[in-house]
Amino acid sequence: MPGRSPRGPREGETISERVTLLADVAGIVSRSHDLRETLDNVVELVARRLEADACSLYLAEPDLGRLTLRATKGLAPEAVGRVGLALGEGLVGLVAKRREPIACERAREHPAFRYLPQTGEDRFESLMAAPLLVREATIGVLVVQTERPHRFEPADVQLLQTCAQLIAPVVLNAILLSLVGGSDSQRQRFVTELARAGIPIAGFESQRRPERNVELRGLPTSPGIAIGPVRRLDDPADLEEVAYVPRQDLVEEWQALRDVLVEARYDLDAARAVAGSRFGPEFAAVFNTHIQMLEDKGFVGRLEVAVRGTGNAVEAVRRVVDEYRRLFDRIEDPYFRERGIDVDDVGRRLLAKLLGFGDRSVSLEPGVVLVTSVILPAHFTLPDMEKVAAIVAEHGGATSHGAIFARTLEIPAVTGVAGLMAAVRSGETAVVDGAAGRIYLSPDEALLAEYRGARERYEIAVEHLDALRHRPAETRDGRCIALTANVGLLADLHLVERHGAEGIGLFRTELLALAHRGIPDEEEQEKLYERVARAVAPHNVTIRTLDLGGDKAIPDLGFGEEENPQLGWRSIRFSLAHEDGFRAQLRAILRASAGGNVSLLLPMISSLGEYRRARQLIAETQEELARREVPFDRQLPVGVMIEVPSAALIAETLARECDFFSIGTNDLTQYTLAVDRGNERVAHLFDPLHPAVLLLIDRSVRAANRIGIPVSVCGEMASNPLAVPLLVGLGIAELSGTPAAVPVIKEIVRALDASLVAEDARRALAAGTVQEVRAIAAERLRQAGLFDHPDIGGWLRSIVERYAEPG
Repeated sequence: MPGRSPRGPREGETISERVTLLADVAGIVSRSHDLRETLDNVVELVARRLEADACSLYLAEPDLGRLTLRATKGLAPEAVGRVGLALGEGLVGLVAKRREPIACERAREHPAFRYLPQTGEDRFESLMAAPLLVREATIGVLVVQTERPHRFEPADVQLLQTCAQLIAPVVLNAILLSLVGGSDSQRQRFVTELARAGIPIAGFESQRRPERNVELRGLPTSPGIAIGPVRRLDDPADLEEVAYVPRQDLVEEWQALRDVLVEARYDLDAARAVAGSRFGPEFAAVFNTHIQMLEDKGFVGRLEVAVRGTGNAVEAVRRVVDEYRRLFDRIEDPYFRERGIDVDDVGRRLLAKLLGFGDRSVSLEPGVVLVTSVILPAHFTLPDMEKVAAIVAEHGGATSHGAIFARTLEIPAVTGVAGLMAAVRSGETAVVDGAAGRIYLSPDEALLAEYRGARERYEIAVEHLDALRHRPAETRDGRCIALTANVGLLADLHLVERHGAEGIGLFRTELLALAHRGIPDEEEQEKLYERVARAVAPHNVTIRTLDLGGDKAIPDLGFGEEENPQLGWRSIRFSLAHEDGFRAQLRAILRASAGGNVSLLLPMISSLGEYRRARQLIAETQEELARREVPFDRQLPVGVMIEVPSAALIAETLARECDFFSIGTNDLTQYTLAVDRGNERVAHLFDPLHPAVLLLIDRSVRAANRIGIPVSVCGEMASNPLAVPLLVGLGIAELSGTPAAVPVIKEIVRALDASLVAEDARRALAAGTVQEVRAIAAERLRQAGLFDHPDIGGWLRSIVERYAEPG
């Protein structure tokens, strides 16, 4: 307790104290995974055993000539790794040099006292320290301090020496293990000094760190660079291999599964509460999907039927979850396809409980690279998850809930890394490049140095560019480009402001259907839309109506199976076939538009007839609200999404009747090139820089300009550095992409000359191949001086290199 004096062993208790200390040290070994965790556990143990106000551990550097603070309980945490003393300097250095303990009732009055302001130790009066000795070598110093003056008794010193004596071998072992992952020079220096002190470590000096330089590639999921030790987050067991003996009585077997459903619901409620308290209601809402699945009558009913048919609860869960998973696997859209991860998570929870594996208590050390099979929302309820350096997953994609969380928290992440779990080793150093989708395991010193520099440049670039977020995105010759953000979650709103986006160019309302396993009621939609509009005011938010359909079939929404869902009953076609639901959404959007900063966007319009029918329903809804005297924006702009080739081909006809165009380059590319991005055999052919796609964009822009309506791009192309010069050259006035991409895109725009990129665009339209188009765009970035940009030059070169790779 603060202010209490350290206690020494009473007479006759020395052996007992030593035995219990041995047990505590054994506990440290069993629960420590690396040097940092070992040291943290040491100071925690000593502070508790001696009831001290502070306990700190200083370790010798490899040459044994200097000490650095490596762990503390009571001093300023930020001083760890930053505060050091030479051998003989200060009381700590004196203890190390003399290899003898010291005890000072009033430490400041000792002639060797050295005040270290960074540690925040000014409130402490008394100090006691003992060296960590291994033979004749001092490998560290253990220090305890008290706030009130205290005269240390010989028994106090003896107990501290006992602690140091018992802990020294544990700390030495942890240091040696950490040096396996260090540089050859550090390891050689440390081993040489230990040998001089009479501690030869046979073979260790020649044990080189395995500089495997293993490079793995996955999907770029959350940008940023991280370097840290690997921490695996494995499943407790292969649940497919665990034996299960069902009950003989079917009623008892079904009741056992019902009990597990209740337990899983309780766990998810707790996880939702933790997520809400840490990250806000938007994070917590994701767990609604899992909870609603457990409560879903169709899901529970299928489980009961399966139990009665198989007599086995485990088999029943596997069958029903597989049935749901197959449904999601058939979905084309990656965002909705990855909702299958949520289904798997629920199934895994149920199986673990049925097979006797409860939830594990997992703590994560700050600075680690978390390696897991798939990023789950539940991971973000683990302690210190927000302090993890990076996350890498073998499965999943960039639109899973876990991936979205990582981007929102701006934790670098890579997903879909084939062979990851088999390749990675616990504790080894990993480099994660979230923008390029690359991971390096046990990299050599040259690669580490390269990425340390890249990380520093990245952090400086983000900090600098965010500080300049209020600058306009204006070309050198004065043409302004609006840079807005694509948003689907309320948790993304703070990123809009942080990165300087000028509003929301695309708000995806279909994510609501995901969170609710169905379309939410009108009141709930209106509250959400109004909240988003208020958050970005006075900037505009473009709200897209539900983009659901055969390729985004959510269980229990009434979608049937289709042989070719991308060409089937989806998006505006689905909305027009469900007029009641469509009218409810239109009313919600109209009511939220009362502030005057909302636009309405209709997706996947392929004909004038579709647009006119949708516009008729909008007009009828406006008349209904006017009769009820419900306020709304009577001049609400209504736009068309150009994402089907037919819409681009009749763009001028559509432009005469709508208020703006928004070009969705993801679907436009897919439909134009007949390429399914989810099909590994043809995914490499998907490229929005294909001349055919550019020709359709150009046709749409020219039509919009002739009629006099604005046009924007809201697909992934708007965040592609290679595409930006060409889009500006084609006459696009607004680019809506991921919020984090806005600062870089702004720097690109500010370096361009509109007349020069217009000529580039003309050359690209006449190009025969994607490679020619890329070369034109890359050369423009180079000539604009962007590769030598002081903040983003190196970073931009690496991103352009990634985009320049086929596929």
